[in-house]
Amino acid sequence: MTDRQVIGLALSGGGFRASAFHLGCLRALHDRDLLERVQVVSGVSGGALLAALWAYGPEDFGQFDAEVVELLRHGLQGEMVRRVFRPAAIVRNMRAATATAMRILPGVPNPPLARRANRTDALAVALQEMVFADKTMPSVTHPHLRVVLSATDLYTTNAVRFGSARSSCSRYGTITEPIRVASAVAASAAFPLFLPAVEREYTFERDDRRQRETVLLTDGGVYDNLGLSIFDPNRSTAFSEHVERVPYIVCCDAGRGQMVKRSPHFLPARAKRAFEVVHRKAQDAARSRLHEWAANGQIQGFVMAYLGMNDSRLPMPIADLVPRADVADYGTNFSAMSATNVDRLARRGEQLVRALLPYYCPELC
Repeated sequence: MTDRQVIGLALSGGGFRASAFHLGCLRALHDRDLLERVQVVSGVSGGALLAALWAYGPEDFGQFDAEVVELLRHGLQGEMVRRVFRPAAIVRNMRAATATAMRILPGVPNPPLARRANRTDALAVALQEMVFADKTMPSVTHPHLRVVLSATDLYTTNAVRFGSARSSCSRYGTITEPIRVASAVAASAAFPLFLPAVEREYTFERDDRRQRETVLLTDGGVYDNLGLSIFDPNRSTAFSEHVERVPYIVCCDAGRGQMVKRSPHFLPARAKRAFEVVHRKAQDAARSRLHEWAANGQIQGFVMAYLGMNDSRLPMPIADLVPRADVADYGTNFSAMSATNVDRLARRGEQLVRALLPYYCPELC
């Protein structure tokens, strides 16, 4: 593999919808013998889960594929609930809630407090017990592959990136402790409306100096839902530990596409709709940067496999394409999926990558 053949793979957020869609995208890359050219995979939320399942799972693709389908069919929601309602977990949650309430009482000191027992912790435990065991971020199955799983720190509003080469936050520097894969995936997938943020205290190192800092981790999609920022050609190592320059980018976006018309007159609906508008514009800006990098010659090419793309706007007809309408409204939680939904989402991802790769990057095929 030469430097001119290297691919960066970005897997967006979107819960199990994203995981199933991205599985199809990887199937297409595998069938074209392009997975071996992927040097860096960047994952967010559901994309972080799929990236980790591939990067830390079986070396054989068929076995990896089967294990992902089994996990999607089984689901994680029920596993989380069972762990949350274990007696020991209930006690930990009550202690954490009491301690948190005490912090806001008048006259009570307010030191940093890590809330170490909530539903996101239950997700991490489920992932550890069911999939990743005690694997840490450097333990990648594929020796040529680097992994970056992104979360968002609500304290500083910076990204916290857990990587196979290093884990870091641009505000503080490099994390010195080993990071478990299950913990990194759970932090990246902690969608704020459903899963609480998790407080963690790490030792950060910068310029031979170390400091302990607490971070409050939530879904990496809050910061960059496409996982593209590490591939920005204008990114500088002076400001970030994660700078990945690659000539080709394959971006798999599990977004729903055009939003349906609504009438959000009251506060909850207004707030939700406002968030959707801001999120959509951030997504649009990230996609436009891909075009700018290619137009400026900063990358040689890219492919955007977009779940929510209007079928009529594809650059070519695709035989037996799974229609957007059949998959775009599937939820972004981690509930067990039916075989039909797994198949539809994965097939659409596979069909899009198969068709778009030779159209936009024929030199890779």
